[in-house]
Amino acid sequence: MRAASIRKEALQRITGKSLEGLPLEGFDYESILGQCCEMPVGYVQIPVGIAGPLLLDGREYSVPMATTEGCLVASTNRGCKAIFVSGGADSVLLRDGMTRAPVVRFSTAKRVTELKFLVEDPNFVLRNWVGIGLWGG
Repeated sequence: MRAASIRKEALQRITGKSLEGLPLEGFDYESILGQCCEMPVGYVQIPVGIAGPLLLDGREYSVPMATTEGCLVASTNRGCKAIFVSGGADSVLLRDGMTRAPVVRFSTAKRVTELKFLVEDPNFVLRNWVGIGLWGG
């Protein structure tokens, strides 16, 4: 919590804005260290709703959802119900990981799929992008 406190104070000094309403106390910062939030300066409470049961791979799951978006949990719950009454869903994990990637915009879906296949091509070389006109979009 000491590091979060120092960062919060520095942020207030740099921006000239008060973060008085952003609490520091009452949260276990060690639990997120190196996992899900870099450089914390506080925490907020978010309502948690429950959707389900979701029948996935033959097992029933309740799905907790932290959100402030109206109707999201209700909508997800309807989807869970539809999956449940239709016999459930089966899942397949193709790859497990976290990615960070740039956003690229194209004028057509066809151009998007051309990029997808190009990037997945094992013979792809970055210098070819400009040569084949992908940047023209």
